[in-house]
Amino acid sequence: KMLGRISKNLVIKGMKPNRLTTLPFRGIKLHEYQAAQLLSKYDVPVPHGEVAFSPADARTVAQSIQERTNGGSVVKAQILGGGRGRGFFKENQFRGGVHIAKTPEEAETLSKEMIGYSLVTKQSGEEGLRCNSVYLVELLDIMKEMYLAFALDRETSSPVLVYSPAGGMAIEDVAEKTPELIFKAYINESSGFTDDQIEEIVKNLGLEDHHDSAAKTVQNLYKC
Repeated sequence: KMLGRISKNLVIKGMKPNRLTTLPFRGIKLHEYQAAQLLSKYDVPVPHGEVAFSPADARTVAQSIQERTNGGSVVKAQILGGGRGRGFFKENQFRGGVHIAKTPEEAETLSKEMIGYSLVTKQSGEEGLRCNSVYLVELLDIMKEMYLAFALDRETSSPVLVYSPAGGMAIEDVAEKTPELIFKAYINESSGFTDDQIEEIVKNLGLEDHHDSAAKTVQNLYKC
C-alpha cells in the first residue's frame, strides 16, 4: 500500500530518444537509458551503457562494452514500468527482463527474446508493456543495494525523498515486510536539503564511510 501511494505521486519521465511524452496527470516519463543520460549530466555516477533497438545492435553494443571493460554486460528490457527482473514476456513466456550476457553473442540471443514482446510485471497489468529496445550496461560487482526515489507528496505539496538501505530490485518486498526500513525526507523547494537532513540520510543508508560522495550524490540527484 505504501509503495502504491508513492508510485501514484511520482513525477516520472519519456519514451524515445529526444522525444518526451507528456501525460495529463503525471508529467513526463523516461526510459532507463534516458534517465541515465540525464543523471550523468548532473554528475551522478551511472554505469557505462548504450541503448539498442534490435538484436544486432545489442551485439554491437555488447562488443563495445567488452572491448572497453574486458567483461560482460547487463541486458535490460526498456519499458515504462518497474519490476522487470521478476517479470515475464507474454508472447514467448521468456522469464525476466534483466539478464547478464557474458558475450556479445549471448547479448544478441537475449535481446531476441525481449525486443518486440510484451513484458508483464507487477506494475504493468496482465497485458504487459511492449519492449521496443534494450539497454546494455557494463557488468559491475554489486557490493550493496539501496533505494532512492523522489516523489511529490500530495498532502504537503512538496518534494520528498523516499529511500531505504535495503532497497533495490525487491523494494516492493521491503515496503511490505519491513516498512521500518523505508525512510522519508521532505524537501524545501527553495533551499533544498538541510545539512541535518543530509547527515540523517547518509546515516540511515549506512554510508558514513563514504560520507562526502554519498552526500554529493543525493544532492545532485535532487538537482537533476
